[in-house]
Parts: sequence; structure tokens; C-alpha cells
Amino acid sequence: MKNTIKLIGIAILCAAALSACHKDLEIPYDNALSASNMWKDASDLEQSVPGIYKRLHSYLSDSDCNVFYFGEVRVGDYMWGKSLESDVQNGFMIACRHNSMTPSNTIGWSGLYSTIDQANAVLKHAADCGASKSTLDWALAQAYFARAYCYFHAARVWGEVPVNTLPVESTNQEECYPEQKSVEEVYAQVEADIKACEALADNLGNEKYFGTKDALNTLKADYALWMYSTRDGGSKYLDMAEQALGAIGISSSRLLPDYSKVFDRTNKKNNEIIFSLALSASDTGGYQVYFCHPANLIAPSYRNNPVPISATQWWSYSKGFVNELKASEKKGDTRVKTNLGYGPYSSASDKHEITWCNKLTGNMEKSPVVQDNDLIYYRYGYVVMLDAELKYYKKDYAGANKSLNIIAKRAYGKDNYYTSTAPSDVLDNIVHEYFMEFPAEGMIWWALIRTGKIWDMVPNSEIPGETFKDLRDKNPNILLWPIAQGSLNKNNKLHQIPGWI
Repeated sequence: MKNTIKLIGIAILCAAALSACHKDLEIPYDNALSASNMWKDASDLEQSVPGIYKRLHSYLSDSDCNVFYFGEVRVGDYMWGKSLESDVQNGFMIACRHNSMTPSNTIGWSGLYSTIDQANAVLKHAADCGASKSTLDWALAQAYFARAYCYFHAARVWGEVPVNTLPVESTNQEECYPEQKSVEEVYAQVEADIKACEALADNLGNEKYFGTKDALNTLKADYALWMYSTRDGGSKYLDMAEQALGAIGISSSRLLPDYSKVFDRTNKKNNEIIFSLALSASDTGGYQVYFCHPANLIAPSYRNNPVPISATQWWSYSKGFVNELKASEKKGDTRVKTNLGYGPYSSASDKHEITWCNKLTGNMEKSPVVQDNDLIYYRYGYVVMLDAELKYYKKDYAGANKSLNIIAKRAYGKDNYYTSTAPSDVLDNIVHEYFMEFPAEGMIWWALIRTGKIWDMVPNSEIPGETFKDLRDKNPNILLWPIAQGSLNKNNKLHQIPGWI
């Protein structure tokens, strides 16, 4: 009751004073614990840290703002297309798929900066709460981890973004109208936060809905390989990635024997999950629902058995990618049954085949399905793939195969599935395994950029032959997103990403 009264009271006092500032910055001021007179005891601190992850969850669980859109849809028609059943898709979806977004129709960053603001509040006020050293260090470590994760996301998506390191608590703060920092400065903040979290890492704990040592080291390796491969960071970043991956350990023991069990909604914190955010039956939204079919287009006997039923299906694999999945299935790939559902399940008289993504479909005992799968951001399979990449960049091609074969053994049931140490073969096999292992998880786009394979891809089949390399000639920042026009309108210190004007 005490905390509830405090929260309500301070929210009323702060709302009027800070409303204008936050409208211009596009950071909703919904964190009552950011006000200095709230940080009085350890309970305030213990409430504030889960609030960081709640905001991150809210930001990335939106149906149009999620890891799927940011980290996979832009691969384009090679992998994704409009619904094969109802032949529809809205304008924003088409724009994402064809990399033709505009400032007026793109995703904003409000929820991301709300998360950062909450982390900043913890970092500023944690020491004021009289908490034990262990609680204080836990809170600081969590805030550093979350802020590093957010700024890494922001740098990869938009490039030049504001870097706020203080919570917005006054209309007089420069954080109300921040200027963008250079890409180098944004990445420097990510690295600084990773190092700060490392210094406190023994206090992170083992809760997978929060930062853990494994989550921190996965983020560190992810960041390091990105800096090496896309920012010309040099060999020091290979050393950084090697140290981080070595701290986690690379072996088959952390992979579940059955790939499908990784996504089991009844065992959400299984051994392979490293970092996820809870999605319960009471939550709404999430991109997974767009893989489900409308009931009227599915024969009654197949509704939720096996075809997931909800509203209009907006997304489907492209026909070419369906064929690639089926080809892998013929080679013994047991993952395909989890990643692809297909068959003549239509209620139409022609019985034409439909497809859907079986992964993350939720509770199919309900109709429509209940989207209660957790949002998975890091899992151990990704760690193994990062290690294969690391070995490739170090020209240790046999070592790359060793890690790659950990993934392949579970998929195909064979030892030493990949044997060629020709550099081009190793790289092709790494990229192929990303496509087969991670569809609909928001990882593939980033892997294609790191490996350089993105430039050869044709995102829009309606313009045959035009690759990302061709698009780069028109827009040197084609791999970034435009900043939402609403954000630009609210802060005249911001500028659009060059090439997206």
C-alpha cells in the first residue's frame, strides 16, 4: 500500500511538469521511481529493475516492432512473402520486405528510450536506497546490461542516435532535446556499459528474464564480432569474442537433444535459453500471431490441428524458401517440422497447399491460439554459431566446422556433417545453417550483414537482379532504418539518416 500511494502521488506531481519534455523527446514518462524522492529504501530499487525489462518487453512485443521485423523481414522476398492463402499484406509490411520504408511509415524508438531512461534512473539513484551491497551491485549490473543491449540495438538499426545516460527528470535537461551522436560514440557507449557490467557480473544472478553472465557474454561476443566484421575494428575484437565465448563454453551439452523442445511453451526456461522476456496468456500483440491462419480459410478438421488459427495471416515464407526448407528436410533435417508447417489444409475446393511457421505458435488448445510463448533473444544455439563465425574470421576453418557440426549433429543426426575446409564452403555452410536454425527468430539479417552475404541478396523479386549492393549505390545507408518522422517533428535537433530523406 505504501508503495502504491507513493507511486500514484509522485506520478501526479511529475506529470504536468514533464509532459512537454517527454512529448518532444518521445520518451513516455511512466516511471515514477525516477523521481529522486522515491529512492528511499531497498524496495524501491528492487521494483525498479524489473521495470527495465518490462519496458523492453513492451517495446519488442508489439506486432509491428519486434526482433522479427528488425532482424529478419528485410532479408526480403528470398525468405518472406505475403500470405500464400489470403494474398494480402499491408503497406508497412511490404515496405519492410522490399526495404522501401519511409520516415512516415517506419517504426519509432519511443519504447526503446523508455527502457534506457529506466536503466538510467537505476544507475543514478541506486546508491540512494540504502540497499545491501549485493542488491546494489545486482541492480547496477542489470541496468548496465540492459542499456548496453538497447544501445547495441539502436546503433545497428539507426546508426546515429541520441545517447542519454541520465534519466529525464526535469524539463530543463538537455536530455529532453538530445542531439544524435556519431555511430562511433554510440558503439563506444555499448562497450563501456558491457565493461561496467562485467565488473559487477558476479551479482547478475541466474534469472533468464534478466541479465545473466551467459547473457552478458553472448551480448559481448555479438558486439565484438559485429565490430570486427562491419566496423573494421581489428583483431582485438576477435580476442574479445573469443574470451566471451570461452567464458560460456562451447559444447553439445547445452543444446537440447530435440530442437522442437527449445520452443516448448511448457518449459520456457529450458537449458538452451540464455535471455528471454516473458509473454503470458494475458499479454497481447507479438509478431507470432501473423503466422496464424483465419479459421474460415481452413477446413474445420485442421483448425489448430495442425494449422494455428487466429486472425488474418499476414506473413508466410516465400515459395523459394519453402522449397529450401523441404530440400533440407529430405536430407534428414529434423528442424524443418518445427520451422515449417505445410499441406493441403484449405477449405477451398482446389485444396491448394498452404504454409505457416510452426515455431512459437503458442497454446493451440485454445481457439484462436493464445500467444504465450516467451520472446527469445539469446539461446545457446546462437552462441555455437557465433563461435563458428569467430573461427571462420580467424581462418581456423577446421575449428569453424567443429562448432558448426555441433548444430548439424542435432539437426541431421550425423557426426562431421560438414567436412570441407575451403573458406568459401565454410562461409556458405555457416550462412545456410543460420537460415535453417533460426527462421522467425530475428537473427538472420544480422548474420548476413556480419558475413557480407547480404550484398548479394535480391530483396525484391519484383525487381529481378537488384541486389542490396545495387540498393547501396542509391542509398549508402540501405542497411539502416529511417528515423520516424514523428521523432524528427518532436525534436528539431535530430536529423534524418542520410540516404533516407
